[in-house]
Amino acid sequence: MVWLLGSMPRDLAASQGPDVRISSAMHVATVNLRVKENKRTEALSAIDGFIRRMHTCPGCLTCRLLTDALDSQLLTLVSEWDSREALDGFLSSREFLILQGMRIVLRDDPQVILDEILLRSRMSLGARSR
Repeated sequence: MVWLLGSMPRDLAASQGPDVRISSAMHVATVNLRVKENKRTEALSAIDGFIRRMHTCPGCLTCRLLTDALDSQLLTLVSEWDSREALDGFLSSREFLILQGMRIVLRDDPQVILDEILLRSRMSLGARSR
């Protein structure tokens, strides 16, 4: 389990063993893009270059492009950032303006959702021993 800074005292974390780590909050930007039906290939090409450049931005931990299983026109770009400052820097950069320039291949303006993750846990979905 990961406890984020301020949510668990360090002395308690130290007594919990190696599975408990303390870190700062992670920031997630989710961008929903609805592409025009006949412009999907163009949009994917532009987004591929955008993602490659985003990975080189300071503070970017990862970036993923997701597609909706039921709606092939809906693409979701999810990026994770190590600080709010890094995310804000990217959102105010010329690079981020590329999304606005993509309007010719989009049906609607991009929607941006910002989240701050304070606690993250992992669990295995593998077979349980009986």
